Amino acid sequence: MAPKDSLLRRLQHLDQSGSSERQAARRKRSQQSSGEILQTFLAYKLDHAAEKMAMGIAIGDPLTLLHEPTNKWDPNAVKAFWKQEWIGYIPKDMAALIAAEVPEVGTGLEAVVTGLTTTSRRDAFRLQISIPIPKASRRLRELGVSSTFAWDFDRTSGADKLRLVISCTETAFRELQELLAGSYEVSKCGYSYYPAQDGRHYPWYLSLTDSSGKAPDDLEQVEQLIRALFGVPSETTRVRKRQDRLKELEEKQEDINTRLETSRAEERRLRRDFDFNKRTWEQRAEKAQEQGEQAIELAQSVEGQLSQQLDLKEQELQLALAENKALDDQLEQSSNELDALRLELEYLEQAGPPGAATELSYTPWSSTDGEVTEQEVTTRLLNSLRDVAGSARLKPRLCLELVSEELCPGHLLVLESAWGSADQVKGFEHGDQLFELLWLLATGYREQKLAGAPDRMAGQVFGGKNYAPRESESIERNPKSKRDRTFSYQGKTVEMWQHLKIGAKDSENHTLRVHFCWDEELNQVVIGHCGKHLFNPNH
Repeated sequence: MAPKDSLLRRLQHLDQSGSSERQAARRKRSQQSSGEILQTFLAYKLDHAAEKMAMGIAIGDPLTLLHEPTNKWDPNAVKAFWKQEWIGYIPKDMAALIAAEVPEVGTGLEAVVTGLTTTSRRDAFRLQISIPIPKASRRLRELGVSSTFAWDFDRTSGADKLRLVISCTETAFRELQELLAGSYEVSKCGYSYYPAQDGRHYPWYLSLTDSSGKAPDDLEQVEQLIRALFGVPSETTRVRKRQDRLKELEEKQEDINTRLETSRAEERRLRRDFDFNKRTWEQRAEKAQEQGEQAIELAQSVEGQLSQQLDLKEQELQLALAENKALDDQLEQSSNELDALRLELEYLEQAGPPGAATELSYTPWSSTDGEVTEQEVTTRLLNSLRDVAGSARLKPRLCLELVSEELCPGHLLVLESAWGSADQVKGFEHGDQLFELLWLLATGYREQKLAGAPDRMAGQVFGGKNYAPRESESIERNPKSKRDRTFSYQGKTVEMWQHLKIGAKDSENHTLRVHFCWDEELNQVVIGHCGKHLFNPNH
């Protein structure tokens, strides 16, 4: 290991050693100096410093900082690389701040060597680092991370020389001195121990003269040279720009005040016009409201008179409609009676001699002298079965099964829709009446149809109130009523308007309808529905 004194001397002269690569790094740092600067260092023991210095590290050299989140000792650790060689870690507190606030450190953050120093005891060595940050976060600004380079022209000096005052690091001051020495004579430079004309303290100063020994006339050229290296204008320029900006804002504010006063005057004029128009409108509104109230009173009076007349006309119309309805019902009843008489007349004319056509009593089509005894037996059997059905309270399905399958097999064709509708009225209480009607449907009605009797004549076997050959006109025209009374079987679709009826109330326990038709090909009565009253648009 090299002696300590020799190492210290080498460190003192590292500032003056530089290659073209290092000079390029200095220019790059100068271009970035207008942004925010974060200052930190790498610390080495003195014996390790010799090893690092032997690598050739010098002021102005670029460095690369890289976050190392996989570090088992500190997940915020930030490593420093010089020419892709690892040379150490950033201090722990600064590394945590950089890892949290500077996202570029995750992919590689550029930095530059700005100084080489030793401790007061000469037992340790520090490599000073500046980290240009294009845009510092709010937390970094609160911690004082900002550009430290500032300068100005000192007006307190005489006219024979130009004095510059600078606030920066010693390294930056030396670079500025070298820059200006190429164009001017630097007569004096060093520390400044008194404040400038604005009261601000600048730690460094430079005195410039031209080739004639006088102060340079073109101050703008001097400022352009400094700004080319550091990108920072003089404080005089900054103050002048701020004053120009302030003057511009004052002129804008004066213009805004003038426009505001004009606008307020216009507002007052419009307010006066509005108040005047408002009073006029209120007067017109009061007059219009008065006229409107008068019109409403007149309209209410006329409306009352018209309402009375309308009520009278409505009553007259209801009376006329009721009368027309009664006449229509009478006409329909008379038409039905006339049709029944015509059919009965035609039937009697075909069934017997002309003299027998006037007989109004019911007589079976095929009657013999021996039928009286058979009719009595049939009547007694029917009465007995009806009593049994009434006492046992047979349900609609049992009545259908008893008549269609046990007593009169083959006489009735009960569709699935009829069985289903019968199951839905299990609470029906008049099983004796249903059994009697089904018995007559399978026997007397079927015998009449086999003999060729029309529906109205064949239906006389049920009596007058339990049979209807058709529905009313309003029901037959209604689409839903028509769909409910249309049934399909064996490839046929039939509208069953004929029906047997028990009860007239809308009660499943006391009201039931049996819809059927006569099939001449099968010689059977086809039952499509045996259950509750189907849809009626009049109810």
